[in-house]
Amino acid sequence: MHRLEEAAKAFGMKWKVPYLHVDPADLGRNFERLIRINSQSGKGGIAWVLEEDHGIQVPKAMQPELREEVQIYSETVGREISSEEVYNVFREKFVNPEGPYELIGYWPRPEDKDPTFIHGEVKVRVNGVEKTAVADGNGPISAFVHAVSGIVGIDFGVDDYHEQAVGKGADAQAMAYVPLKLEDNSVVFGVGSDSNIDQAAVRAIIAGLNRIAGKQTK
Repeated sequence: MHRLEEAAKAFGMKWKVPYLHVDPADLGRNFERLIRINSQSGKGGIAWVLEEDHGIQVPKAMQPELREEVQIYSETVGREISSEEVYNVFREKFVNPEGPYELIGYWPRPEDKDPTFIHGEVKVRVNGVEKTAVADGNGPISAFVHAVSGIVGIDFGVDDYHEQAVGKGADAQAMAYVPLKLEDNSVVFGVGSDSNIDQAAVRAIIAGLNRIAGKQTK
């Protein structure tokens, strides 16, 4: 920088400065991400942070809902938010949302003559009151949807959902991202985690139903 005139002569142009790589530690700084999360952040950047730091692979169809929740949180705190805060929003709003429904248990039992046909028994607390329902379906998720719909009084269907293994080996957890499609064709996602993929999916459905209940009360 102190030899600009000499550099101009050497390179045959009026303006030339060196591009130097600097270790942030030499300047007393730490490495900072190029992607920073605030109320204006896009869905791709938010999803990238979750996958890079926490191994969470949010499906593209769910990313707009996630972005909305993260933006609301960032606007509330009035600042950029950390990767850990993004993860907490994901957990609080999609995995464990507040609501009237609490899954006690789900027991899918295959038909003796046709193991693809499932008899399902569901126990759910609705505002603290335990309720039980049984229903059949052509799979464990179908049977659960038929049974729980009668308990909660919400007409919904389940579109194709995304599954993911989090962790490795015997300790790996299944994570299910389940879209619930309502009568007006709107879709609300819920997320569930369990060592069993079917149980992860039904937990995701309960999370989605709690999210729907929360939207209806606003």
